[in-house]
Amino acid sequence: MHEAASTTVPALPEAQVRAAMHAQQWEHAIALLAEHDRVLREALGSVDFSQRSAEPWRDLLAQQNALLGDLVVMRDETAAILARMGRERRGALAYRSFGG
Repeated sequence: MHEAASTTVPALPEAQVRAAMHAQQWEHAIALLAEHDRVLREALGSVDFSQRSAEPWRDLLAQQNALLGDLVVMRDETAAILARMGRERRGALAYRSFGG
């Protein structure tokens, strides 16, 4: 069947994305996700779900949601660190302005 080759569920490059994120190589992580998105959209364009099980696609969605959840946690942690740094900087400036 012609459709079989074109309906393979693209693998999420999760390990590579996580490695890039932890190394703070954000551009590389974004490039990996953009390429995955491109391949995924191409594959979804040729899937006939009336002839194929959606289960592998649901599994991919679960993987994507887990990765997204971790990205949200990293974003929130980064925001908290930046806020703390801002408070500390303001405190140091205030201390210095009062002759400390």
